Amino acid sequence: MAKSKKKQTPGKRRPKKATAGPPLDPLRTGMPALDSITGVEVLGKGKRVFQIIHTDEVDEYEKPRAKVRRKKT
Repeated sequence: MAKSKKKQTPGKRRPKKATAGPPLDPLRTGMPALDSITGVEVLGKGKRVFQIIHTDEVDEYEKPRAKVRRKKT
C-alpha cells in the first residue's frame, strides 16, 4: 500500500519582534558621555535592531541651533 502524502499548509508565521540588543556600553570607543545622553530609541527591522542615541553634544563642524525669535505683540 502506498502512503499518501498530505499537503502541508503553512501555518501562520508571526514576525519576530525586535528585541533590544545588549545594553549601552559607556566605555566603548566613540560613545558619548553618559550625562550628555538625552534619549535612546530602539528600532527593529527584521532581525536587525538599531539603537539611536540622542545627545546634547555638538561637533565642531555643526552649526548651533538657531534661536526661535518671538514676535513682538
